[in-house]
Amino acid sequence: TTWDPATQHEFLTIIDEETDHLKQLIEDMLESARLQSKTLQFRFAPLRLDALIRDIASRVLLHHPQLKVTLDFEAVPPIMGDSMRLSQIFENLFGNAIKYAPGSPLTISIRNTKKKMTVTFADRGEGIPEDFLPFIFERFYRVPGDRSVTGTGLGLYICKQIILAHHGKIWAESVLDKGTTFFIELPIQKMI
Repeated sequence: TTWDPATQHEFLTIIDEETDHLKQLIEDMLESARLQSKTLQFRFAPLRLDALIRDIASRVLLHHPQLKVTLDFEAVPPIMGDSMRLSQIFENLFGNAIKYAPGSPLTISIRNTKKKMTVTFADRGEGIPEDFLPFIFERFYRVPGDRSVTGTGLGLYICKQIILAHHGKIWAESVLDKGTTFFIELPIQKMI
């Protein structure tokens, strides 16, 4: 078979995108299995959560320049955390907002209550029906509905396991047609 250059480019683009999806699926499956068996290694070190989120937001905006992001950060101390794993969480939340709340502005805030730091990640998308909220952090769970949006149902499960390994909490609140807000609480440990 011979194809013109435009058709070749189209098929190569599809192959490239599907390869990326398959790679992400395999990585999510392996990560999920390691978290479930408690064999995933964490490397805790002092880190600035505000700087980490700013860096991720900058990278996301390079690929999605139309995305409107508002950062509302209080002055926060460093915390002990695994920067690679925490980055994974925020990249996942950005990715979910782009997929499930397209065109919605995002507001990310950090609040310090002396003992814990609370990060909120809010969109103004369609929201998640209340009946489904208790299940969104379960392994392989996907909210029923639009099947044009692809996913494995592992992203939020992985996020929750990483937050639990940091002795924190993650949950979501949502109002239909007004949006969804994810809350992450992380303890502030005294640096030695």
